[in-house]
Amino acid sequence: MISPKRKVWRPLALVVLVSTILCWSPAQSQTWPLAEDTEVVGEPKIEFARRSDTLMDIARWVSMGHHELRRANPDVDIWGPGEGTRLLVPAQFVLPDAPRDGIVVNRAEKRLYWFHQDPETGQRLVTSYPVGIGKQGRETPTGSARIVTKLDQPTWFPTQGVIDDYAAQGKTLPRVVPPGPDNPLGDHAIVLDMPGFLLHGTNRPDGVGMRVSQGCVRLYPEHIRELVAQVPVGTPVHFVDQPVKLGRRNGALYLEVLPDGDGLMPDREDVLASLAAWQRQSDFGSAWLIDHDAIDALLKAADGMARAVGHKNPVAQLTAQEQDAR
Repeated sequence: MISPKRKVWRPLALVVLVSTILCWSPAQSQTWPLAEDTEVVGEPKIEFARRSDTLMDIARWVSMGHHELRRANPDVDIWGPGEGTRLLVPAQFVLPDAPRDGIVVNRAEKRLYWFHQDPETGQRLVTSYPVGIGKQGRETPTGSARIVTKLDQPTWFPTQGVIDDYAAQGKTLPRVVPPGPDNPLGDHAIVLDMPGFLLHGTNRPDGVGMRVSQGCVRLYPEHIRELVAQVPVGTPVHFVDQPVKLGRRNGALYLEVLPDGDGLMPDREDVLASLAAWQRQSDFGSAWLIDHDAIDALLKAADGMARAVGHKNPVAQLTAQEQDAR
């Protein structure tokens, strides 16, 4: 977030008030440095609710989707967490198994990853945003596309299917929706060469992190503003669906398992099959000791958080010569 021009304020109470307002402004993106071997980014963190917060308010401020924060805090009241309520923010992610160029949208976790470079230092970075995706019957597709243009104050031209969908709900939707507060595209949109699908803002930010759109990918207003300003035309966009993700970090193997739209976790057998496939493909897949109790605990928690479920087996990584020496 861009800091305001520094200025000395008095009295002290006003300084505290201004600081509080700035800390609780809608959050900007989460960005991490990206090395060649980076597979897990971020760390869980703790936030505390204010008196007037809803869980949706807090989710937006900490750059999370509503369901992401809800799963991590199942006992917290959605509409009134209460002042001082301690909230776990699950801001640690296993990166999707996808090309690290441009944008990757993982439909299963309702999250977008943007792989890019710092324009000043050349440092490779990954930035992540929560997103809303297509509802049941109008699912966001998988596949690859490219950005063809970017729009400010877009006009929405709903398809006949969308108009019919609204009509089934007793709502009349015009064939052209001009820019303004009633436009579901919000203030910015990114047009793809995948006909009918956009990355765009929203006039209903509470839907970010949920399956609620007509198939497009919606972002918080401040997040789409960042993307439109920085992502160039021609950038590739990859849509994947990966409810089970595995990644290494500091000698530990992390597993992230995401519940489906109905909140159901993948079967244990499916998770173990994904783990076995990862071990076959990994350079040192057999050199990991897997904690099956940790996997069972992760599936039981059903909170979508990444957790360590294995660590390197030093004996398995020894060369034949080193093993002979033992």
